[in-house]
Formats: sequence, structure tokens, C-alpha cells
Amino acid sequence: MVGFGASCFIADAYPAMGHRHDPISNAAPNRVTWILGTQPEGLDTDVTRTGAIYANEDRRPLADLASIHRVTLDRARACNLDPDSPRNLTRSVILEG
Repeated sequence: MVGFGASCFIADAYPAMGHRHDPISNAAPNRVTWILGTQPEGLDTDVTRTGAIYANEDRRPLADLASIHRVTLDRARACNLDPDSPRNLTRSVILEG
């Protein structure tokens, strides 16, 4: 997901129904499971049982994505990182016009 390199936190995207199979094993206290779009019935209970934070704002996914990017920016700054210059990244695409 774009932006997460800026805060040095790993983020993965999964279909919500597939979250119960393997990705839920990563849910733990101080971690967030953010659901974009409609949540499957009972997923909130499954995630909170792990101690993870469950976030579902029940709005359009693009609006949630803007919030997720804001969280990334705040976390990067809290960790004293420069979100505009993520470490170990190089420019990989140069467009010539």
C-alpha cells in the first residue's frame, strides 16, 4: 500500500473474507486491522478477540484510504522519520518528456 514505507511499518491488503484464514494470525495488541468497504459479518468480533484494534469507518474506501495515509504520516513523524524521504528507497522510474 502506498505510503507505508514512509513510516517503516508493514502493511498488507487482503480480501476481507480471506482475513480469517491466515492474515488474522498477525492481528495482535497494538496492531490495527482496517476494513475498507463492507465488513463480513462477525469479522469485528474475530479481530478484537486477538487484542488488535479494529477500524471500520463505514464510508467509501477512498475516504478511508485518505485517513490511512494520514495515520501513516503521523506515525512517521512520531518515530522521527521523514515521510518525504523514506530510507533505502531510490528513484526507480524517470519519465522523460
